[in-house]
Amino acid sequence: MKKDKEFTVGLLVGGITDTFTISVCRGVIKTAKEMGIKLVIFPVKYLDRDLLKPNELKYEYQYNTLLSYATKDNLDAILVAADSIGFCTTKEKIQMILRQYKEIPCVLIASKLEGYVSVNYDNRSGIKEALEYLIHRLNCKKIGMIGGPDNNTDAYERKLVFLEILKENGIPFEERNYVEGRLSRYSEAAFDTFIEQNPDIEAVFCVNDDTAVGFYEALRKHNIKPGRQVMIFGYDNILLATKLKPALSSVLSDKAKLGEAALKTAVRMLKGEKVESLILPSQFIRRDSIRNEMPDNQNGHSLILNKEYIDVCFDNLFYCYENEGGSSYFVGIKKVYRKLMEKLICAYEETEQENLEDILNLLEEFLAQGALEYIDMERLVVYVEEIYRMFKRKYTGVWKRDVADIFTLTYQKIILAINQRYGEILESQNDKNIAMKLFTRDIMQFEKGNDQSYIVLLQHLNWLDIRNACIYVFEKPMLHLYQEEFVLPEKLYLKATLKDGETQVIYAANQETYIKDIFANANINDDCLPKVLFPLYSYETVYGVLLCDMADIFYENGDYFVNHIGSAVKMIDLLKTNDAIQHQLENNIAALKENNIVLDSLSKIDVLTGIYNRRGFYDAAEELLKKNKGCGYEIIVAYIDMNNLKIVNDRYGHDEGDFSIKKISEILTEVVGENGIVGRLGGDEFAFVMLRKDEGNIIEKIYARFQSYNETSPKDYTITVSGGTYIIQPDSQTTLKEALTYADEMLYEEKKHRVKKVAK
Repeated sequence: MKKDKEFTVGLLVGGITDTFTISVCRGVIKTAKEMGIKLVIFPVKYLDRDLLKPNELKYEYQYNTLLSYATKDNLDAILVAADSIGFCTTKEKIQMILRQYKEIPCVLIASKLEGYVSVNYDNRSGIKEALEYLIHRLNCKKIGMIGGPDNNTDAYERKLVFLEILKENGIPFEERNYVEGRLSRYSEAAFDTFIEQNPDIEAVFCVNDDTAVGFYEALRKHNIKPGRQVMIFGYDNILLATKLKPALSSVLSDKAKLGEAALKTAVRMLKGEKVESLILPSQFIRRDSIRNEMPDNQNGHSLILNKEYIDVCFDNLFYCYENEGGSSYFVGIKKVYRKLMEKLICAYEETEQENLEDILNLLEEFLAQGALEYIDMERLVVYVEEIYRMFKRKYTGVWKRDVADIFTLTYQKIILAINQRYGEILESQNDKNIAMKLFTRDIMQFEKGNDQSYIVLLQHLNWLDIRNACIYVFEKPMLHLYQEEFVLPEKLYLKATLKDGETQVIYAANQETYIKDIFANANINDDCLPKVLFPLYSYETVYGVLLCDMADIFYENGDYFVNHIGSAVKMIDLLKTNDAIQHQLENNIAALKENNIVLDSLSKIDVLTGIYNRRGFYDAAEELLKKNKGCGYEIIVAYIDMNNLKIVNDRYGHDEGDFSIKKISEILTEVVGENGIVGRLGGDEFAFVMLRKDEGNIIEKIYARFQSYNETSPKDYTITVSGGTYIIQPDSQTTLKEALTYADEMLYEEKKHRVKKVAK
């Protein structure tokens, strides 16, 4: 049986940027790192989603091609957020997709299908607590719901729970009190319908927090104040819930816990253990969007100054810390928080004046550690106010004045910390914006449609904190239309890799890769580093996939990143096609002249330089190889190009560029001499084939000859070249074309080393 670190587990989710997926991914990633599991994330988007509008979604169906890469042959287990990726399709289609994983452990996340192990939240307890608070504490009689499609497990269950709780408590329900949304803030039609049908509604349950975000805006559009004229609560308790005005009441169901439990369940299944589906508890969190029916000093906050509840209060303030920041990050913060609360309790119970200075120092330390980044600010303010009221009620005189001063300073420190954090966020965002602009600019810095151009794409991933990546492409781009079945070819071609920050081009002979092997790539570091697989596409054309480290920035800009990488791959393919057309055109021209000996001879000569052109060089070089086969000599095959032709053309004019090309042909012809053949393959690219009759380094001789010329040249610029060579041994079966390909690859390595040398 495999060890944990040898398991490869896939995670199928709906995209990478929605709040549900972000939390699930963080939970799975955190657990995978702890357990040493290799994790691959497949952001497959949403099956059968209507993509006719909005227009920016038109081609997102290409993400669904990723389903073809997640197979029982390359994964040991699979985690599937089935209701997320399938909320627009049928259960039958989801079941059809899941059947391909019947031979490996499969765990559903926030979904329920008969015959499958699943991990879900208890949709009843938290909703019941919220509704009964509205009914019994606030005397609400008219309560409605904005739900989601019935084929989504959570949406359907929450609707049933909503109806059951109303019935159990004798609250009347009419059909107009419920509308179906899209499980997101983009449910404008449903919001407007609900508001128009329910002018007298008192409270509304939104099926999730993202729906509530959009409902807030719809209410304001209708001049209705959320939280005052209509009370609202959602589900999920995402960070954004605390940022809304008024802060949104919600049911806490930490989706990171779902991901964590799902992965642990899958690993238990891999080890042969018997497992059952899990139901995790939920909890109602009340905020300003639902009024408080009791005086502030009676609502339970007196537990704050109780040593037995210090950890409970911390968890209430940092309810999302495990999935947002990682529990290890909070060890120091929690330690300082405990000391701070112990000092406060001591000051309250024993009236120790000297504790006040310690309290301020501990508060300073607490804030300095970045505590405000993940804290529920509304709860923090409520806690501070409640503590202040407790001190105020208990003490009088000078002691009361000192306490007031302490809490004034406390508010000042909190405000300063908030401002500082806000400034850090702005600075960080500005850095990201600059990095994204540079990424957009630099990713297209290639001029040829060859394999080396893929390296350029990987060289500009540092700003994303990506140190490992690889690009796989199809033998030929594939046209894939909307709602058309995608048939993945058996093989892909690995063009370039990034391993621990170092790029590498893959030689043509080593590129072919079977689908079953794409996640077992020795060319990248996959030791417990979570990976994500992105489609490389442009409009209806799919080119391949990018496998890379999972970076936090994908949660915000994953689609932006994929679009630009896809466009760059498309450009490489276009350049490659253009080169092929150019070569075909040259061959066609040559074919038309074959019947005329004179014209045929001329067609082999480059007009500008007088040496062989591409066709002439290939013919002459092949003849040289044939003639000298078996003679015992090694054959040197070289690929040469000019380093600075574009600069010469731009600064000094194309006449000087032509002069440089002619000078290169002269020097190469001089150095090669009678032992070989020199040709201009096109543009600033040259090649030669020659017999190796001495042990000298031919490339170094060429470099020295150019250096000598530049030292005496009257020109305002220098002419330099880079070269790569390949040696054909006397008994080798290597063809001219193969040798030139290897020489071209060595040329690229030479240029890369020369750039690094210059940079130093």
